[in-house]
Amino acid sequence: MEGGALFNPGFLGGSFLWWVGQIADDSTWRDNISPGIHKSKNSIPGWGRRYKVRIIGLHDQGETVIPSDQLPWAQIMYPVTAGGGQTNSGQTSNLRQGMMVFGFFLDGQDQQVPVIMGVLGNNEQTALSTKIGDNRVTNETPGSLATSGYAKGQNPPGPEATPKVPDKGKAVEKPTPAGTPSASPRPGVVLDRFGRDPSRPPTRAELNAAQSARAEADRLGETGEARETRIANATVAATRQEAAAANSPGSPTVPGATIEGITSVHQLNTAHVKIEDKLREKIPLMKPDDKVGSALKSIQTVIDNITQKIDKYMKAINSYLEAVTNTLSNIQSLIASAACEIAKYMKIIFDKIMEYVLKLLNKTLSRVVAAMPSSLRHLFGDMKEILTELILCLYNRITAALCGMIEGLLTRAINPDELQRRAEQQARQVGAASTSPLASPSVPICYAEDLVADAIFANKDAINDANNSIVNNVNAFLDDIQGQLAGVSGSLPDITASIGNISGSISAALSFDNLKLNAFGCELSPNKAVSDFYTFARGGASTPDKQLPSSENVERSVTNRVPPGAPSPPQVPYAEPTRATENLNIGESNAETRAAAAQERDLTLF
Repeated sequence: MEGGALFNPGFLGGSFLWWVGQIADDSTWRDNISPGIHKSKNSIPGWGRRYKVRIIGLHDQGETVIPSDQLPWAQIMYPVTAGGGQTNSGQTSNLRQGMMVFGFFLDGQDQQVPVIMGVLGNNEQTALSTKIGDNRVTNETPGSLATSGYAKGQNPPGPEATPKVPDKGKAVEKPTPAGTPSASPRPGVVLDRFGRDPSRPPTRAELNAAQSARAEADRLGETGEARETRIANATVAATRQEAAAANSPGSPTVPGATIEGITSVHQLNTAHVKIEDKLREKIPLMKPDDKVGSALKSIQTVIDNITQKIDKYMKAINSYLEAVTNTLSNIQSLIASAACEIAKYMKIIFDKIMEYVLKLLNKTLSRVVAAMPSSLRHLFGDMKEILTELILCLYNRITAALCGMIEGLLTRAINPDELQRRAEQQARQVGAASTSPLASPSVPICYAEDLVADAIFANKDAINDANNSIVNNVNAFLDDIQGQLAGVSGSLPDITASIGNISGSISAALSFDNLKLNAFGCELSPNKAVSDFYTFARGGASTPDKQLPSSENVERSVTNRVPPGAPSPPQVPYAEPTRATENLNIGESNAETRAAAAQERDLTLF
């Protein structure tokens, strides 16, 4: 019973040995736990969850005396809430390389069977090393024991097995080397007369800025408070500029970009910012009582969303916060995705134009049918069905190509190649990081109106040709009937003159209502929907009254479009008074002048 340490009845008494150690590079123990599904228990290479632990005071800190792969295997003491595995009761340990663990030797003085009882928590303010187990290879002096769980070891796993830092583990502030000034002083710090934190020595940039400010003050003859103010302003500007350059994504990196601590649940991380961006992203809402206006607002919302994402992409060049929270990698792919989303709202507008054309066609053809003999009217029913099918096919071809056409319009307006060129230019200017607050662009409704006008103008000729083709086909049909009946009755009216013109204005088409929500005149109108878009953060919201869409603006934009290759219209210069022009008395207030001014204002409204 007393021949070995494991059977020594006193090894849990006076010879009980505690230890504190650090889990070694995972390349020395990760093969003990094979990932994936095991067909048989015999295919498991190791025995349970075991780790290689470098124990303080027993093993050297580096790799020179005892390599990590020669360290004894450490077992795990699970809590009673985890169970021991029987009846399928168990939990997986959550230990990683670099963690500081605490335990005891099961074999007492032999010190070959360590057992891990617990793990010591990490402090977020401790700088974590990004390498582990490389002292033997590089012959470097062992560094700090504080090691990141994402540290690169001697034999790192492949890309598919390398642990990825989740969004909740990424800090939104870039770690900077010791002594780097901060744009915002620490809470409670009283700044000196130069606007600096007196607890740290001045940097070279701050000293140069102060020296230049003194020279400028001497040149201008400034003394006293004016001189001190100039020096303080120059020093503060240099501090902010240096802090912004250090926080730029293009500046040299230092360890500490990951959040690895037990008390970091309330620390702002990348996941918080991404969730906030998603909560504030606008989701278009269609309203049944104003389909065209709602479609225009939805197009505006989609353009606003892609503008926000592109703006974040551009700000990521000089802002570390925007760089780690940016989800856009290709502007062109974003434009292509947004174009197809806009296409479904643009289809509503083209469907409204088609509905308006069909209504005008049926209204015009009703007069033609009324002028025809009753024995021939059934022939016109087949004619109307064919014309309706032709119109439907035309607009289906137009809407089927909207996705690609809108992508081209957005690409021309956004110009991603130019944005990429500017991004590369700004990326080279690391020291020119902006210290001003980040502002988000605003997309007015006129952007959506112009995009709709471009789409209508691009298909204007096809729509006009289709309308003219319909009129020509109907006229040819009526000419045949007119010729057949010419000798039968001399009193038959000229039915070919009844076809007229089925064209109308774009504003009339977009504001056309084919279905009334209240069938009777005395019936109360239903309440109209208010919300134009929805956000997860604040719920439904509506567009401001000054940003309401206008079908007249769309028609005006289509009318003013210049075809490609056409000469630009001449610019009419402003009228200027000559020497012979009589002077006007601005203060004149007689009745005749006021009446003339009022009449002129009335004419301007029209």
